[in-house]
Amino acid sequence: MKTAILTTILALTTGFGWAQTAESSVATLDLHITQETSRADLAEMQQVMRVQGVGFRYDLINWQDDLLQSIRLAVRLTDGTLENREFPSLSPETDIRILLIGQGEERVFCVGVDCPE
Repeated sequence: MKTAILTTILALTTGFGWAQTAESSVATLDLHITQETSRADLAEMQQVMRVQGVGFRYDLINWQDDLLQSIRLAVRLTDGTLENREFPSLSPETDIRILLIGQGEERVFCVGVDCPE
């Protein structure tokens, strides 16, 4: 699973050729945090988002047997939009998604477990 997450991150990093300064470009960010997400995975996600001007902070992290048990996170977009979420317990089925598609009126921005497909 860790490899899949890192592969997704690397694919997103390569696909981040879009620049937020270009009005016609469509922003895309689709990251997943699961029980198998490691500290290194979170740091890589933070770096990927930083390059795009998206702030990503996390704390209240708890691991047990190398499985993520809880996390609180905040994602801030360049326009100041902020999403704070706390996940006090993660199960093997938990998939926390950070989703950003499009810009302006057409933008979809979601942080959580119930983001649209």
